[in-house]
Order: sequence, then C-alpha cells, then structure tokens
Amino acid sequence: MISRRRLLVGGAGIAAAGLGVRAWQQGLLGGDQPALAAWDDWASQRQLGALRLVGGGVLAASPHNTQPWAFAVGRLGVDIFEVPQRSLGTMDPFGRERLAGLGAAIHNMALASTALGRAARVRLLPDPDNPGHVARVVLGPDGSGPAPHPLLPFIARRHTHRGPWRGGPIADAVLARVLAFPAFPGVRVALFAAGSARGQRFAALTSEATAAIAGDAAMMADSHRWFRHDFQLAQSRMDGLTLATSGTPPLMAIAGALLPDQTPESEGRFWLAATRETHLPTASLFGLILTPQPHDRRSALLVGSAWQRLHLNATAAGLVAQPLNQIPEMIDREAQLGRPARFARAADALLDDPAWRPSFCFRLGRADEPAGASLRRPVSAVLGPPARLAWEVDQWRAAGGAF
Repeated sequence: MISRRRLLVGGAGIAAAGLGVRAWQQGLLGGDQPALAAWDDWASQRQLGALRLVGGGVLAASPHNTQPWAFAVGRLGVDIFEVPQRSLGTMDPFGRERLAGLGAAIHNMALASTALGRAARVRLLPDPDNPGHVARVVLGPDGSGPAPHPLLPFIARRHTHRGPWRGGPIADAVLARVLAFPAFPGVRVALFAAGSARGQRFAALTSEATAAIAGDAAMMADSHRWFRHDFQLAQSRMDGLTLATSGTPPLMAIAGALLPDQTPESEGRFWLAATRETHLPTASLFGLILTPQPHDRRSALLVGSAWQRLHLNATAAGLVAQPLNQIPEMIDREAQLGRPARFARAADALLDDPAWRPSFCFRLGRADEPAGASLRRPVSAVLGPPARLAWEVDQWRAAGGAF
C-alpha cells in the first residue's frame, strides 16, 4: 500500500515534471534555440558582403516582432520590400507601424554598410510603380566608405525591455547621447520626465488606450495571432512574441507556464495590468516621435529609422527602452471605424504643436536585469527573388561593362 507521504512526494515530482515540460514548451529553460541564431550571426560577423546589410536589417525592431520584410541582394547593394501579409490587422489598419519596422531595418542596414568599407546611398521608395519596394541601398566601390560606425556592436545588444525598471531621473548628459543623431526630415523627438505634468498625462492616456484595445475583440485577436505559446512553433516561425520576452520575472514566468495558453481576452487583461503596474510606473522618461503626416509612407519609414537610432543610442548609453504605441494605435483604430477622434484630440495635450502628430510612443529608463533576445528569422529565410538583376545590368552597362 502506498503511503500518503510517498503519494505526496510522487505527486510533487509529477507536478515538477509537468512544470518543466510546460516551461520548456514556452522557451523558458534555454537550450538550443535556432530562432535566436541571427543575433549571434551578426555579432560573430558571419555574413560577408551585401549579406551583412541584411544580417543587420533582420535584427531591427518591428511591431509585435512581425518582421515585415524581404530582401533582394546584388553586387551593388540590397533592395528592401514590404511584406503586407506580416500584418497586425486592426492593431495597425493603415500599416503605419509596419512601415516603421521597415524604416528601422533600413537604418540598421545603413549602419551595417560601414562595416564593408563601401560608401552607401539609401533611396526610399525608389519605384513609383511599386510602393512595396520601400528602399534601395546602393553600395559604392571597395574602400569608398567611412570607418565602421561605433554603434555596430550594439545592433546585436539592442532588445526591447518589457519588464520592471528602476525609475528615477536620467542625467542630461546621458539624454544628450541618446538624442545625438542626424536629423530625419519631417521627424521630431519629444522626451519628458515620467513624473512631469506631461508625463502624467501621457501615462493616463496610455492606460486608457490600453484598456480600449484590451476591450476590442478584433484588435486583441489580431495581436494574439503573433504570440507564440509553444516552443516548437516559436522555433519554426522565428517571429512574434513569447512569454520569455514578455517582461515577466523568470520564476513567475515558469510558474505561469503551468497555466493554460492565453486567450486573446486573458492576454488583454495581462497586458493592461502590466502597463498600469509595471510599464508606466517604473519608467524614467516617456517619449514621442512626431511627424506632420503619420500615414505618409516616407514619413512612417523615417519615424522607424529614428526609433531604431534612438534605441541603439540608448543601448550604448546603458539605458533600456520599450515602445508604448497604444495611443497612436487607438487614433488609427478610431479613424478606421469612422468614430469621433477622441484619442487624437486627447493627444493634443501632449504636443507643443498639434500640427506634429504622435506616430511612435515609448518609455526610457534603467533596469537591473537585461532584456532577452527576441526570435528572429535568419538571413536565408528573408531573401527573395533577384529583383535587382535588371537594375544591376543597367548599371553595369552604364559603367562601360565593369563594376
């Protein structure tokens, strides 16, 4: 006859084993993770030539880690294409955030070109007949470029931090480093302390916007499609969000792995609680990236480039960052549904000039623990057909048959 003690010990062992299986399924116990290899590929400089540009591009920020890009590589550079199917649906009805992700990739690629010793020229929207052809990076001859950019090592260290931070002020000298980058035409950045009157207004409106999204079944369903609950699914898709990068403390995440997979409704409740209890109250600074025309394709690309540069600068300065885009998401959702522009009007209280609209919102600060790396598709998975071939042939002919 089995004793009560043995039964309890055996039950505890089974529970622990079950917890271990669920934690492994959620990617919380480490091990071999091919979906993280792209970060090491860049850091170890495995890509050569123009492929190095793509290696930097795939590590850029993108909304919900949708990675909405494809690349065509040639001797003279790289073309970047939008992939509308990698969409957030009602969370991003006009593709504004998707284009910001592409702009982030373009900026990483421009920085990566300095590792090749070849001058680079970036043309946004180079083909009027194909708006999905978002950029062309043209590389000059060997030895024509500037020295390697000091931000190159931070391309593989920049990660979104969704966990609790320390709070407290950030020194002006550190903020100057964060904002030290060339001007992007038609783009401005506004930073303000979380405890300031504007910071409190931002927090209140972001909380309200998050609640509105969490209560919108269509938006939460479209968001939920990009959450990867299963380890094998995460490793095969190599995109989307996971519990391991949700900002949940490790022990709580492992305990939470015993719970059933989240539904869109439970995801909304968790996100709202995290926003109100963690993201907003532990930030040091809030920020806006502004542009007069948030839905203009060129403007949206430049907003994304500005965010990527700002986040890289913040990483180099020892800070952490996280997008908090609930306000512009609700502005877009109300416009899509033809509702009164309540969130757009409320956002005016955050602006010095209402003609400059919020296209990207974020928080900055310091954290005791680093953020984990998110899933990424490798270079081999994002290369498309040789769309550059005709253009490269024309360039070859114009150069007299030689590169």
